[in-house]
Amino acid sequence: MEKFLYYILFPLTLLALSSCDKTDEPLPVPSTVHRTVIVYMVADNSLGAWGCDNADISEMVTAASSGALAGGRLIVYRSARGTSDDNPPVLIDITRQGVDTLKCYPVFDADDKRIYSVDPSRIREVLADAKTLAPAEDYAMVFWSHSNGWLGAPSPGDNRYRAFGDDRGQHITIPTLASTLEGEHFSFIYFDCCQMANVETAYQLRNLAPVIVGSPTELGIDGMRYDLNVPVFFSPEPDMEKAARNTFDSYNADGLPCQMTVMRTSGLDRLAAATKAILATLADYPEGVEKIQRYCRPGETCWSYDMRAYMRLLAADSHPELYDEWQSAFDAVVTYAEATPIAISDSFSPLYITDYSGLGMFAIKSPDDITYRQYDSLAWWTDVVSACPAYK
Repeated sequence: MEKFLYYILFPLTLLALSSCDKTDEPLPVPSTVHRTVIVYMVADNSLGAWGCDNADISEMVTAASSGALAGGRLIVYRSARGTSDDNPPVLIDITRQGVDTLKCYPVFDADDKRIYSVDPSRIREVLADAKTLAPAEDYAMVFWSHSNGWLGAPSPGDNRYRAFGDDRGQHITIPTLASTLEGEHFSFIYFDCCQMANVETAYQLRNLAPVIVGSPTELGIDGMRYDLNVPVFFSPEPDMEKAARNTFDSYNADGLPCQMTVMRTSGLDRLAAATKAILATLADYPEGVEKIQRYCRPGETCWSYDMRAYMRLLAADSHPELYDEWQSAFDAVVTYAEATPIAISDSFSPLYITDYSGLGMFAIKSPDDITYRQYDSLAWWTDVVSACPAYK
């Protein structure tokens, strides 16, 4: 999520979460429910400073108090603003009666090294704890924080730039997130954060869930409306198109920018093959890319263009049969895509949406782009883009 300049935030009352002192008390043996939804909330950043985590937890409590959990469990891992020994990350249970703390997590390890919420070991620990404390027949995942799609660090080992998460300046790349979650299966993944509806991210995570929801552009700091979407998450068959529509409609009704997308991962292998077939026809780096729809702010290096516009540029006229197959494959992946005419309402660099398919893709325009922000570390590069003769 990014802060739009015209947003005005009113002071938010901090939620009084249960004390960590209670974690020494024996917890009752939990019963297995039909679904546990885990919200992984990394808020020790500007979002926490603006109170966005408190606001969203309040919406969750509102939904739970009305019976929206339908017998399921809503578990939130929350790393709040000002993480310290006195304010550690917590695993909380959103119930019909309110909020209970299930576990507190250390901020430092045995060697006094900082433990970050984006560390693979912490993510795995939280998932294991959620499964132990809230066992379910199936699980779903919501990722909550700052993010910027597939972008890796400018150089290996440099963690100053985020792909997902911002915990005291630390982040996790999409390949590392995928390897961290390897072997997990979620009924859905919802990215309540910016710029995660791109084919590179979806393809990297395709084996983790049948459906992924996100935005290809920046998302307003309010994120999704949990009071509207929690009931959807706990329906017997979650309608993720409805969840995405709820988010879009809530912004649109207030006259605010929003772009939302639902991706069905079962079709990504076919989309990869169709994209590879088009790229294999390129004898040189493509021209005209800067004229198509971008999903990045004007004036900055754009790492995400509208995928349909890009493929149309490459093949619609020169290889119509390949483009037709590609379009068919694309339609099987993107099942919901809706956008307001403005993506970023910024008086200095507004971004307008005139050609929206809902899914972004990086366009390699020069040899340097191959290694830009570690693009060549992605599975999409290895399996699809590297086949282009022009990039050899």
